[in-house]
Amino acid sequence: MAVIGARPATGFGFLGRRSRPRSIRAPQRSRAGHAGAGRRQRQASFAGLLATIAASAGLAFFYLSQSSHVAAVGYEIDDLNAQIASVRAEQQQLVLQIGLAQAPMSIMGQATNQLKLRPLEASAVSFARRAGAAPTTRPSSEPAH
Repeated sequence: MAVIGARPATGFGFLGRRSRPRSIRAPQRSRAGHAGAGRRQRQASFAGLLATIAASAGLAFFYLSQSSHVAAVGYEIDDLNAQIASVRAEQQQLVLQIGLAQAPMSIMGQATNQLKLRPLEASAVSFARRAGAAPTTRPSSEPAH
């Protein structure tokens, strides 16, 4: 059974070629009614293009400002870390100097060399008594038996 107006099949649907290509024609328009239609369409596409360019430029400017701000903050963090390291090193040096200054041998050396001090003899030292307290004797350096 044949269908009236059917064309011969040359392939399977979208895989094959048609025997005669179809022509698609735009409907005829009168020039009088649509004289500015092409110009309006070009103006609309130009305005859209300008809006797209402006939006892209705005996004690019925002991206560059943010990335430069992040870089500046990174450099500031690096500078602060370097300052922290130098202050910690200075603190360690000061702790070392304090330890050396508090050492008994260092104190004795400075007292005898710089200040020209000498240790007192034991007989030169006397202790004050409290009011109303019994006189105490100085402990002797010999151990008690």
